[in-house]
Amino acid sequence: MNVTHSLVLGILQGFTEFLPISSSGHLVILQHYMGIKESVVFFNVMVHIGTLASVVVFFRKELYLIVLSVVKFSSRDKEYLFYRQIILAVLIGTLPTAFSGFILSKVKDFLFYGAVLPAGMLLFTGFFLWLGEKLSSNMRIPEKKQKPGIIDALFIGFMQGVAIIPGISRSGTTISSGLIRGLGRKIAFRYSFLLFIPAAIGALVLESREVNVAVASAPTLPFFLGTSTAFITGIIALTILRKVLEEKKLVIFSWYCWILGGSILFFEAMKVLTSL
Repeated sequence: MNVTHSLVLGILQGFTEFLPISSSGHLVILQHYMGIKESVVFFNVMVHIGTLASVVVFFRKELYLIVLSVVKFSSRDKEYLFYRQIILAVLIGTLPTAFSGFILSKVKDFLFYGAVLPAGMLLFTGFFLWLGEKLSSNMRIPEKKQKPGIIDALFIGFMQGVAIIPGISRSGTTISSGLIRGLGRKIAFRYSFLLFIPAAIGALVLESREVNVAVASAPTLPFFLGTSTAFITGIIALTILRKVLEEKKLVIFSWYCWILGGSILFFEAMKVLTSL
C-alpha cells in the first residue's frame, strides 16, 4: 500500500461510507481495477476508525444527550425520554444487523471478489433509494413517525446487515428503509448513523483479529493519510447527505448508482465477449 493508494482509498472511503453509493462496492471495484493484490485488512481497519470518528464528531450533540439521558435515568424530561427510546431502538436494530452480517460474513471471500457483484448491487441500491424517496414524498408530513418502533428497528437493522454485500449502501438502505417505514427525514438520517456506531465498532473488533502483525508494523504514513482523509471526507459527506435528504433529492444518488453499476457490467460483459 503506497501513499497514492492510501490517499485515493481514504478519500473514497470517507465519501462513499456515508453518501448512499456503497463504500465497500467502490473499494472492491477500485482495488480490482487498480490491481491492488496485497492484504488491505489493516488499512481497512484504519480508515474505518477514521469514518467512525467522523460520525462521533458529527453527532456529538446527540451522543452527549444519549449519555445524559442514561445518567439522568429517573428524569421524565421529554428529550431524555426520546433519547432513551432511541437507545432501545439502536439495541433492537443491532440484533438483526449482527445476525445477517454474521451469516453473510461466511461467504465474504465470494462477495468481495471481482467487480461484477458490486456493480449489480449498485443497481439494487439505486432502486432502493428511488423507492424510499418515492414513498416518502407521497406521504403526508403529519403521518410521518418521529421515532422508530420495534418493527422499524428490526427492518432497518436487517437491511444494515445485508449491506455487508459490496455495492449495497449501508447509509442508503438504512435511510431508505426508514423512509419506507414512514419515518421523518431527520429521524431516519439520525437513527441510521446512531445505528452505524455499534455496527462499526463490532466490525472493527472482528477485522482487527485478522490484522497481520507484519503489515501493522509497516511504515505508518500511508495508514495515517488514509485514516485522516477518511475522517475529513466523512464529515463532508455527512453534511452533503443531510442537505440532499432535506431537499428530497436522494434520486440523484440513484442515477449515479445506475450509471456506474450499468457501465461496469457493460464493460465486464464486453471483456468476456472479446475474449471468446
